[in-house]
Amino acid sequence: MTPMLKVFPSIPGMMIYTAALVLVILQLAVLLHSVHEKRKSIFSAALLFIISLIVIWLMLFTAQAYKNLDPGEVLVPGSLPDRIFSLPWLVFAAWDILAGIMVFLQIRSRIRYSGMHLTVNAVKEAIDWLPVGVCISDMDGTVLLSNLKINELSKRLTNKHLFDSLAFWEKVTENGTMHGRGYLLRMQDGTAWMFTKKPMKMYEKGRELHYEQIFAEKMTEVCNITDELTARNRHLKEVQYHMKAVAAYERSLITAREVIKARTAVHNHMNSVLLCGKHYLDHPEAVKEEELLHLLEYNNFFQLVESQQRGHRTDVLDDALRNAKRIGVTVQIEGKLPEERPVRDVIAQAVEQCAANTVRHADGDRLNVTITETDSQYIAEFTNNGKPPEEPISETGGLWYLRKAAEEIGASIAVKSEPVFLLTVYIPK
Repeated sequence: MTPMLKVFPSIPGMMIYTAALVLVILQLAVLLHSVHEKRKSIFSAALLFIISLIVIWLMLFTAQAYKNLDPGEVLVPGSLPDRIFSLPWLVFAAWDILAGIMVFLQIRSRIRYSGMHLTVNAVKEAIDWLPVGVCISDMDGTVLLSNLKINELSKRLTNKHLFDSLAFWEKVTENGTMHGRGYLLRMQDGTAWMFTKKPMKMYEKGRELHYEQIFAEKMTEVCNITDELTARNRHLKEVQYHMKAVAAYERSLITAREVIKARTAVHNHMNSVLLCGKHYLDHPEAVKEEELLHLLEYNNFFQLVESQQRGHRTDVLDDALRNAKRIGVTVQIEGKLPEERPVRDVIAQAVEQCAANTVRHADGDRLNVTITETDSQYIAEFTNNGKPPEEPISETGGLWYLRKAAEEIGASIAVKSEPVFLLTVYIPK
């Protein structure tokens, strides 16, 4: 049979050498894969790789010795290169075929194993295709695992791949808004992401290992819906406030309208009586005294009835409590209410003003009134269950009129906005 020495310089010889070199590289890849997956076939892969490496080394050693020969010179008889090149070339071809079959069988075995078992590569591939960003790192920020999504977000924020989780999280906190335990971050393309960071503890070979995990969840649709609902709620609150204000003043408008009608009727009747009396004084012969006396008697009776009705009108403080309930504010009073009319008028005005401000500015529904009494004065404190004022309260509008009404009876008021709203009215006895 033809020895390898005759075939080496030809194309078939080069093909044998090239195939052997490629098979060594493939066998090295199989060995590294086995080590990475920590499979039981590491020993067989290592053995085949060592054998293939020895064979290719011998072939390359022989080829180098052959190339170093001078023209007309031959290999030293009995030397290692001479013995290897004296072998039939079919032995080398058979080795390439056998090594190729072994590599093929190992690759096929690993492919089948990956399709039927959960491997490290399968886990990594599954994490890479998750719609959320995942990053696991050491406590010093060294990234151990990161998927494609969080690396994409890192490039948007830092313009580089995610290698340092601490620097990445610092960038998130700088550009994001804190919501609960995470940070909401809006990207330049309009998408919104919620970033959360949690510690992770694992046990390996009796040791306790600490890691940190960062998750990024897409919240674009949720944020858009939340913004829309916030805008609608704001509009609904404005409408609700106007409706409550209309309901609160509806009764007072109706009462004022009726009073105006009654007073107009009285004034008209008085005008008729005065005109009739003047006419009687100017022309006594043209007016019958009996008719004039009946007219005066009727007018006096009308005035007397109106005066009695004003004397028995409802209590202003009761009206204020009903008006507050009409706009949705429950008034809880602790302490004894004073009986003096001016004192009750000031307290009633304070109840109406605080109830309106509770609905309008504090979004509350309960007004607490605490009344204490000393030897010289009454002290009424007003608080609500709404949100505290965001800035100091300026005494304009209703509070200004309340202060003027209190000062008319010698009382005074004090307004505080921190930590909660507190209105105190000091009324001397």
